[in-house]
Amino acid sequence: MNWLLRVYDYFYSHRLWLWGGVAILLLLIVVGACSLRYHENIIDFLPATNEERAAFEQISSQQSASRLVLIIEGDSLCEQAMDKCVERIPNLQTELDLEEWVTTSHWPITSIPDSVYDCLDSLLTPDAIHHALERDQLILSTPGTSFLLPIIRHDPLGLSQWPLGNSTQPSNNRVFAFYDSQYGATETKHNAVLVDSLVAVTDQISEQYPSLNIRWTGAPIIAVGNARRIKIDTVLCVALALVFIIVLLLYAFPRKRDILLIMLAVTFGWIFGMAVLRLVTSTVSVIVLGIGSILIGIAVNYPLHLLVHQRYASSVRQTLQEVLSPLVIGNITTVGAFLSLVPLHATALHDLGVFAASMLVGTILFCVLVLPHLMCSSPTPIREIKVKSQWFGAKERLIGGWSVLAMTVLMGGYVLANGQWKDNSLFDSNMSHVNYMTDQQRADMAMFEMNHSDGSRWYDYWQTHDPQVVIKRIQKEATTLGYAQDAFQPFYDQLQLSRERKVINNNSQIINDLAQRLSDDFDYIGLCCSIIVFLFLWLSFRSVLLALIAFVPMLLSWLWILALMHILGLQFNIVNIILATFIFGQGDDYTIFVVEGLLYEHRTGKPIVAQYTQSILLSALIMLVGIGVLIFAVHPALHSLGAVTLIGMTTVVVTALTVPPVLFRLLTRFKLLPTKY
Repeated sequence: MNWLLRVYDYFYSHRLWLWGGVAILLLLIVVGACSLRYHENIIDFLPATNEERAAFEQISSQQSASRLVLIIEGDSLCEQAMDKCVERIPNLQTELDLEEWVTTSHWPITSIPDSVYDCLDSLLTPDAIHHALERDQLILSTPGTSFLLPIIRHDPLGLSQWPLGNSTQPSNNRVFAFYDSQYGATETKHNAVLVDSLVAVTDQISEQYPSLNIRWTGAPIIAVGNARRIKIDTVLCVALALVFIIVLLLYAFPRKRDILLIMLAVTFGWIFGMAVLRLVTSTVSVIVLGIGSILIGIAVNYPLHLLVHQRYASSVRQTLQEVLSPLVIGNITTVGAFLSLVPLHATALHDLGVFAASMLVGTILFCVLVLPHLMCSSPTPIREIKVKSQWFGAKERLIGGWSVLAMTVLMGGYVLANGQWKDNSLFDSNMSHVNYMTDQQRADMAMFEMNHSDGSRWYDYWQTHDPQVVIKRIQKEATTLGYAQDAFQPFYDQLQLSRERKVINNNSQIINDLAQRLSDDFDYIGLCCSIIVFLFLWLSFRSVLLALIAFVPMLLSWLWILALMHILGLQFNIVNIILATFIFGQGDDYTIFVVEGLLYEHRTGKPIVAQYTQSILLSALIMLVGIGVLIFAVHPALHSLGAVTLIGMTTVVVTALTVPPVLFRLLTRFKLLPTKY
């Protein structure tokens, strides 16, 4: 790291070059950061190919996917209120176009339950067909059931679940109307304006009928609410993180200048990260920036360590000389961990890797090149965290380390006993669990939700059965009962194509399949982070054993995380899966400082680990504050990230402070330390 010291010495004598270069660079990155645009599409967190994205967009643009549903329920005034809605809202339909629905949704193939396939042979016998067609005649002869004609024409045998069950049938106390958005299901910017205008009208009508519950549901409504919730939570969490961190810094650093320097370093890193991200992409998911509250907690460590160490050094140059090595090595390993996200096919995770790595690089560059020239030469006044110093004596560190190792054995046994290595029980691939919906919206969507399959069992069945035999049976029984010859032609067409294997997808199925694929990347993320961090630790310490001392605490923390998540009923999902990068990225910073402190004590005999512990605890508190604010997020994706990461980082701090002293003591006892370190 001597070249960085030479750079410091050069700029110390040439301040004009330094501040001129900083001003030009700052101007460039501000322009780049300001040109970045944002969106809220959750599919960006999934490893979708171009073909899958095209399929998703095509399905989202279908009329049925972009449909808003108006629900009015309460009492006998429902019909009257609906009439007023129809008067005020052009193109509001009080009857669902079932013909259009069954045509675009590949119905009935996509809605046949597994229980039907188990007895399908018996449902295709002549007697069963005859009884089914008699039932259809009875239904159609009942007054008010003519709207079911498209359903029966496409599924005369009643194999599927009907698109509207009894719970959604209009009645005196509940009526429905439908409005089709011309913007599709995912265009939240335009749909937000449309939704606001529709809700404004129905709210006015609702004031005239206080006894009624008038509300909207549907995919566009959910998408708009989801996007707004993300924006609100992102602004709230980042703002709270900044406020809490500043309050903590105000307590720890009485000199306000030091706080300003810390915020300058983090702000520069943030803008630098956004500017680099702009070179890679023109748009980015808002959730990526929501995760930025955690990145603030990581980035603040670099200026923090410099300022804390200034308390124990006689000059800024000495501070830089003593802290450079662990500071830069810790940054490289953290950046390397985040770069493991870049090769992933999920656009948002790729962008997060670029943004996080760039932000941390920008912060460390500011800290080693610019910040030393802004620091005061006098020692930094710091209020220490009130913990008893004897808690971190050599004997106490060993007791704590052995206790943690013993608990780790129990945690590992718990994980193995529950089979968490054998299945994906800890990964939740259901995308609805990371989308924001109110309880009322979930209940409303459930009324219209159908079991949707890809039709694979249907096509498998007809590979060994002749569709023409069934067609002839239906035609014979239909003629006997007086049906027209082409009464069930849509169903005949489906049967004639039944031997052509194809997969039928809807958005929910595509997203869940992609989420399951992302769960398969979980092993890659963990393995890649592990290899990157361990290699850099090995290179920095130039000793495999010392690298293992710094690396083992992070591995042990994973056993704690898996066990605690199972105990608390938490699961990984497409958003909080990036916890792996935080664990290995931030955890190695703590273990590097602890191992460096142990080596210093071994060389000089002077106690310093307790001082390093103060720095680590302050850093960890800031990190946990930055993470903890995500607990306040209402959006499930951000909230789960906060909960899981809070568990992860707490275990990393505990293992980093307690395990290395035990392992280091074993090395010294058996004289296995390298001669040069």
